[in-house]
Amino acid sequence: EDIRIAQSIEVPLDFHPRKEKCTKTYRYNILNSRYNMPIKRLYADYVYYPMDLEKMKKAASYLIGEHDFIGFSASGGQQKTTVRTIYSIDIETHPEGAESANAFAPQMISITVSGNGFLYNMVRIIAGTLEKVAIGVYPPEYVLEILKSKDRSHQTAKAPARGLTLVDIKYSKKD
Repeated sequence: EDIRIAQSIEVPLDFHPRKEKCTKTYRYNILNSRYNMPIKRLYADYVYYPMDLEKMKKAASYLIGEHDFIGFSASGGQQKTTVRTIYSIDIETHPEGAESANAFAPQMISITVSGNGFLYNMVRIIAGTLEKVAIGVYPPEYVLEILKSKDRSHQTAKAPARGLTLVDIKYSKKD
């Protein structure tokens, strides 16, 4: 019930979905509100503190391009290289209910990341890092420190799986 097939095509017998060149797009949702909403609990992370989206966007901009993302990966991956290219990171907000006198306006924050591939837990670690930047734990430039360090020990907490969705895979056409 959680998966829908939007299109299918016949492929050569030697086609392997994990080895073909493609662009993958993931979306990570964060409910930023004074109170958690039970109906959203399975589909979004929950952050109580007000988030500075401009700092989050600045931090995300450092991730665009080709980099060694080992600092944004968890151990246990089976990749041959940790170099990946992120084509875009879009951060959007959507209101989630009425503003009250006692709380800031609830909003759903969506982080949409497209790239040529992702390391083990990479998107969740990026989301967790951007959350920490947005609430003021780290400055946006901390993302550059993680990239330059090429060391997993500099990463922040990984965001929980409940906010992550694979939204698209586009395979390159062979000539």
